Amino acid sequence: MSLVIISGLSGSGKSVALNALEDMGYYCIDNLPAGLLDAFASEIRDQHLAADGKAAAGIDARSMPEQMEQFPGIIAGLEAKGIATRILFLQADDSTLLQRFSET
Repeated sequence: MSLVIISGLSGSGKSVALNALEDMGYYCIDNLPAGLLDAFASEIRDQHLAADGKAAAGIDARSMPEQMEQFPGIIAGLEAKGIATRILFLQADDSTLLQRFSET
């Protein structure tokens, strides 16, 4: 199984990236607390919910800083279970972020 973890700045396109991955056949969840990442990946793997074993999770690093401190251990645990992980951190320049937030 492979798991893509998407995080980044607010307004950088995390949800858009997850939607694109979903269109490519990934089983996706947005706004997952980091502490639930292991349970999410294990459930997807054990229940064979993801086509071709591909899943993605959007994680907002600002929501629970204490969980982010445990993030390296969470990733190590996933990889020890045979779950290949990739982290995609999205950014956007200030002018793009200002434009996006001024529209809402």
